[in-house]
Formats: sequence, structure tokens, C-alpha cells
Amino acid sequence: MFHLHPLPPMFVMFHFIGVALLLITAIFVMRRVLRARCSRAGLNRRFDGARSGETGNRAFDEYRQTTLRTLEAEADEFRKYLDGLRRAADAAAFQAFLNSRRSGTGTLA
Repeated sequence: MFHLHPLPPMFVMFHFIGVALLLITAIFVMRRVLRARCSRAGLNRRFDGARSGETGNRAFDEYRQTTLRTLEAEADEFRKYLDGLRRAADAAAFQAFLNSRRSGTGTLA
């Protein structure tokens, strides 16, 4: 009788997983190599300024800083406005509660 060795069927069954692992490993190795080449060549330097908030264009950087300051001031104003609205709503609810207690129809709902 003819018997198959167990290794070829296992390879046929799992060859997709093996190929996928090989491709993933190759991608990671290629990314590390490219990253090392870019850092040695100084290609990452132009992106370092973007992380620190500078693009290299002074006019745009000044405009952006001015715009960000304006937006932050408007956001603070809006937060104060919302706090005032919340405070007014709380005061109105509390006053309604007190009025209902004084009139004798007070409920805690």
C-alpha cells in the first residue's frame, strides 16, 4: 500500500499562513530599513518642524498662531457663556423648587 508522508499535506494546509507570515516579516523589515535610510539622509528633519509647530514659512506660521490665539479666546468665551447658561438653568430650577415648597405642592421629581 502507498502511504503519504504527513509533512506534504500539512504544508498544503498551512502554506497560506506561512506565506502571510513571510510577507508580514518582509514588510516590517523593509519599513525599518527605509526608516533608517530616511533618518540617515535627514529626510525626517522637514517633518520635525511640523511637529513643533513651525512649517518654515514665517508668514503662515504667524497667521496660524494668530488664528489659534483667536480661536482659543473664542472657545474660552463660549465656555463662560455655557457656564452662565447652566448657572441660570440651575437657579431657575432651584427657584421653581422653592416656590413649589412654599405653595405646598412640592414634589421631589
